[in-house]
Amino acid sequence: MRIGIDGKPLLPPRAGVARYLEGLLAGWAAVSHADAELDVVMPAGPRRTLPWVLWELQRATARGYSVFHFPFYYPPLAPRCPVTVAIHDVLVLEHPEWFPRPFLNPLRRLAPRGARLAAAVVTGSRCVADAIAERCNVPRERVHLTGYGVDRAKFAPPSSERRADVRQRLSLSKPYLLQLGALEPRRGVDLALAAVTSLRERTSDLELVLVGALRAHVPALDQPPAWVRRLGFVEDGDLPALYAGAEAVLAPSRGEGFNLPLLEALACGAVAVASDIPVHREHFTQAVEPFTSGDAEALAAATLTVLEDSARAAALRAAGPELAAGFDWSDVARRHLDLWRQVGRR
Repeated sequence: MRIGIDGKPLLPPRAGVARYLEGLLAGWAAVSHADAELDVVMPAGPRRTLPWVLWELQRATARGYSVFHFPFYYPPLAPRCPVTVAIHDVLVLEHPEWFPRPFLNPLRRLAPRGARLAAAVVTGSRCVADAIAERCNVPRERVHLTGYGVDRAKFAPPSSERRADVRQRLSLSKPYLLQLGALEPRRGVDLALAAVTSLRERTSDLELVLVGALRAHVPALDQPPAWVRRLGFVEDGDLPALYAGAEAVLAPSRGEGFNLPLLEALACGAVAVASDIPVHREHFTQAVEPFTSGDAEALAAATLTVLEDSARAAALRAAGPELAAGFDWSDVARRHLDLWRQVGRR
């Protein structure tokens, strides 16, 4: 069978969907699939989102594929072969107030249409699968759990020498808490700022380090304190040392479809403090210090626990890599392939 896949998310600027697609393709290379050929279809020219979907990919689905996979929400209007669609969350439908209008309006229309058009939908969490069925009005049995993975050759506990080198190059001379991911209101940067403000009454040299692009206006960052360090983009090779070198990694998000940065941090042996949103409870409970979502005081208290309780911090550092070992991209690719075989035979 021939499988096509939309490779547009691999073009810059990359987002979390690119990490999913990279992992899926890496897993594909490790899976036995003598009966299947995978083509990654890329745009012929500069990135053009709507023309690419509406015209070029429409034509691509007519090239004899058994199935065509779309890694980001929406296929073309009238595909010429069966399609599968990855829907990573439906937060735009559940909490539209979290998103800027230019991003919100297309996805609110296209995500439900893509789900209904697809022969099958894939996602990474049971709670998200249930929400897709409800919000997009599709039968739950058409939504399949294929999961996510982590590259444990890349994301693993680093040596003390590596941690020291990265800290020196990034000028991180003080103890720091780390939050990683695109900066937008739902990610809880305001909660992190409030929590660290409280914690600095005990540890006055504590800094908050933010890694990721500013994707939407975050009022809390209009005039941040001097102890907030925004690093922007950080190379993957430096992330393990950055994760492991933090006093704690903060994951205060109000909503996620999964949270790949949190999984990568845990794989690196980081101590993590995470909101108790459904997806975090589903996947990460045994390896994080939880706090009540949306509560800055609870975040400060949970973070203080891991700062002051060395036994608890050590237990979490050990639990993270053990949990991450259960998330393998080759397993993810195998689940996709099994589904594509089913769809291709219909």
